[in-house]
Amino acid sequence: MIDLRPLIPHCLIVGLGILVVLLDALRVRRNACCLGFVTALGAVAAIALDWVGPDARLWAGQIVADPYSRAFDTIFLAVLAVVALASASDEPHIAFAGEYYALLCFATVGLMITASAGSLLILYVGIELSTICLMALVGFAKRDRRSSEAAVKFFVLGAVGSALMLYGCSIIFGLAGGTEYGKVLSVLSGVGGFPALLWLGFGFVVAGLGFKIAAVPFHMWAPDVYQGAPTTITAFMSTASKVGGFAALLRFLLVALGAAPDRWAPVIVALSAASIVLGNLMAVAQTNLKRMLAYSGISQAGYLLVAVAGASAADSGLAVGAVVMYGMLYCFMNVGAFLVAQVIEDHTGSGEISALKGLHRRQPLLALAMLLFLFSLGGIPPLAGFVGKLYLFAAGWEGGRFALVGLGAVASVIALYYYLMVALQVYIKDPDDDTRIPVSRQVSLAVAICVMATLAIGVYPKPLVQLGDRAAAALHTYAAPRPLSDIPTSRRP
Repeated sequence: MIDLRPLIPHCLIVGLGILVVLLDALRVRRNACCLGFVTALGAVAAIALDWVGPDARLWAGQIVADPYSRAFDTIFLAVLAVVALASASDEPHIAFAGEYYALLCFATVGLMITASAGSLLILYVGIELSTICLMALVGFAKRDRRSSEAAVKFFVLGAVGSALMLYGCSIIFGLAGGTEYGKVLSVLSGVGGFPALLWLGFGFVVAGLGFKIAAVPFHMWAPDVYQGAPTTITAFMSTASKVGGFAALLRFLLVALGAAPDRWAPVIVALSAASIVLGNLMAVAQTNLKRMLAYSGISQAGYLLVAVAGASAADSGLAVGAVVMYGMLYCFMNVGAFLVAQVIEDHTGSGEISALKGLHRRQPLLALAMLLFLFSLGGIPPLAGFVGKLYLFAAGWEGGRFALVGLGAVASVIALYYYLMVALQVYIKDPDDDTRIPVSRQVSLAVAICVMATLAIGVYPKPLVQLGDRAAAALHTYAAPRPLSDIPTSRRP
């Protein structure tokens, strides 16, 4: 009898998506901004239920419920709660608000499946579910030409990424005789090397995941889509979706390909270096705030890949813990920055960085929040971003990636330039208009949550460090290779 209790949080979020559609059909949302609050409360409840569930490997390891998947589930659900809360302020003006929140819920379920995937088949299902929902959400502002254009670009490039990944999965299936990570690991352990054909499958799968995390050279869609999509959706995509890609990438590399880490490490090093350099250099030239944050996100993906590269040459525990930790804190500070961008764009009608001029006089608390988010993204102590980058670079250093760590450190200094340019507009430049910028209570609460998390993690990171350690221990246990005798004779290479 299969114990399905680990899937209760997934079922809860699916039911939550159905519930908000029904509530919208009943016109409950006309009386109050309730759908966003219902979605946020449901996400928090799912976090609690997720952590009380048992560890399990369902359907011969196709889905794995362990502290690793739960750590990433917590990140996805936390982002869902904050984004839903921030969206509640515009809820009376959103056409088809029920469908909006339902798509957010279903995209989150897709990401949760991605983090729990123990096979390439389940991984592909999870990625496709989240991507299709995000395609609809990117184009949700149907009357906005930029939103429609962004949706088309995301659809076309997302389809290319999905096709590449599916082709890679088929090659690995043909080689290993199955899509389960355990089978791939057993084949590699038995061969004692990295079969040439596996290079092709590995490359296509990593390319598909590269689109998900927006790493160079698979980043082309990110700036245009981030700029054109509704800002709350951009906040969700740039954080939860990106972290979901890293959850899948880590498990795939360290479990399925854990027997030959020296073979895939150079690819990750190259992706990391390219993302760090191009992301930071392109961000310097941007005048639009959302595009600047998009390129900043590309460079942040490069920093995360530093830890992933380090995991190939040392004990992966520190690397996995660092990715989990940075994934959580990055979500709070990046979502917070995008929510500030939303407030400014809604009030001024402009998404340019210059629209932030004199924000400290027009909305002092919002200006302070933006300053904290920018400094945290830049890695200024004692904010969360500093602690997170310290752990990422420590993981890379422990893995012997000294040049990559040095590149990341230098690039972090360069990044301070464009973050400070935004801070210059906020605190030094005089506003064209002294009119106070109104901020709804829902957005204020969402920004306040992000600010408190950014400060709290920076001052006291121990809980997140422990969460990362538990995730790393669970992944290490799952990655223990099977003996060659467990592989069917017909499938032995």
